[in-house]
Amino acid sequence: MGVPVLVMLRSGDWRSRHQAVSLALTAAALGDRVVLALSGPALRAWVAGRFDEGAPPEAAGARVGSLAAMLAEGRQGLGLQVVACATEVQLASLDPERAREALDGLRSLPEQWGHASGGRVVAF
Repeated sequence: MGVPVLVMLRSGDWRSRHQAVSLALTAAALGDRVVLALSGPALRAWVAGRFDEGAPPEAAGARVGSLAAMLAEGRQGLGLQVVACATEVQLASLDPERAREALDGLRSLPEQWGHASGGRVVAF
């Protein structure tokens, strides 16, 4: 299997979410072990089911579908994982149980960093 990849996404804007999702899915499709770690506005949007909000009109013309649906497919078919750390859940003022239900796991920052050992880290 490929190298570990950690994609850290904090930005709340749609273009950053799109770029992070596209990169994560591409790496997973090429066989890399991908973890998408959410924090801040991105984490709040994910847990609230608003991850697709803010798409520009050009997205439809470029045939960019739902980011959440693309991630669901990547999670199911490619082993991509969407995680956050408990501290980020608290900082985002989220209910820990609701966050846990929306994520593949709560992983501490050292666990996230350890996943990327010998691999790649990309942050948005």
